[in-house]
Amino acid sequence: MALITEDHAETRVMLRRLAEQRGFEVVEAVDGEEGVDAAARCKPDLILLDMHMPRLDGLPALSRIRENDPFVPVVMVSSTTDPETTERALSLGAVNLIHKPFDRLEIQFVLDGIYKAIEEESDVRDVMDLVERRSTDLSFRSDSGILSKVVAYLGRELKLGYPGYDVPLTEIKLALYEALANAYEHGNLEISFEEKTAVMMEPGGITELVKSRLADPRLAARSIHVRAEYETSCATYHIRDEGKGFDHHGHVNRPPAATTALHGRGITLIRHYMDEVWWNEDGREICIRKSLDRRAVASDAS
Repeated sequence: MALITEDHAETRVMLRRLAEQRGFEVVEAVDGEEGVDAAARCKPDLILLDMHMPRLDGLPALSRIRENDPFVPVVMVSSTTDPETTERALSLGAVNLIHKPFDRLEIQFVLDGIYKAIEEESDVRDVMDLVERRSTDLSFRSDSGILSKVVAYLGRELKLGYPGYDVPLTEIKLALYEALANAYEHGNLEISFEEKTAVMMEPGGITELVKSRLADPRLAARSIHVRAEYETSCATYHIRDEGKGFDHHGHVNRPPAATTALHGRGITLIRHYMDEVWWNEDGREICIRKSLDRRAVASDAS
């Protein structure tokens, strides 16, 4: 499906005909606000976005579209060849620009390239249904600086591994970070809830407490182990620390708690973001799972 966001009716008609000739179904929007709403609602495979429109111009519209979908290809349509504008559009995530007055061959070339790329992704989607399980294993020493990098890596791996699926990437990454932080602070460094609460209002706070624990070679030598398992309809993460273990039994069936405290919200947030949460018997390993739904499309390249 292609979304054409253009305020001039004649231009919309021409772009629609060219897109339909290349095999796309087409949805139209007449201004930037309508285009942003249509992009969120229809989840198109391609967006043609005019640079200058009523209510919301193309660049701010592109920025908002990118917030909702970082990957949909957006081609800007513009009557200007100003290099700064072009650079700004590309920096916001546009994949190409076509200029007015139109060269039909140029538009056909751009549409052809994107259509072929979508076809290739469609082929990968079919193979995804044949893959029963893939996995990734990571192990790293206790270091707060690596946690966000591990989350970023797993997020990219997840997104690339499920083309054509609706992947709630932000929610999964937030859950992963909370689980890793708990493994680091409460697991490997053995910082209790009460200890963390006591230092939150002191100078240096949790940072100084972490430093003092890392000064103990026994605690500093501990590692965090992550196993990511990717199946056709779900992703599961096993995060294991080398601490004393966590008494998790009271958390399995507990309803979500309020999240107004300065800390102690990790498990509540993890359970909010993920579909399933459980621990191994000694509480050193938390397992979190999220179901993934294949995106509904009219056809492989529409």
